Amino acid sequence: MAARTWTVPATVVDVVDGDTIRLDLDLGWHIRYTARARIAAINAPEVRTLAGDAARAYARTLLQPGDQVTFVSAKLDKYGRPLGRLLYGTAGRDFGADMVEHGHATAV
Repeated sequence: MAARTWTVPATVVDVVDGDTIRLDLDLGWHIRYTARARIAAINAPEVRTLAGDAARAYARTLLQPGDQVTFVSAKLDKYGRPLGRLLYGTAGRDFGADMVEHGHATAV
């Protein structure tokens, strides 16, 4: 059986680090859920390191509080956070791919 995915519109609340974004997820029927969403298939350096601070700073150039995005998820991570892809901008760019392409995360 193929994994079921959920695609939901969301609003960026804050960039936590290079691979964790706080999102206000619109689950439908006037139900909203604010969560720290983990970006799938990438790993960014931890904040409080030079590379981690640079990754967060770069991520904040891509995503601003209030930005409308799309979150595509199939499961929760081991800490219970939504895990998935984040699509942003009018062209639906892949946030994780952009972080890897610009050297601020590694693909996993």
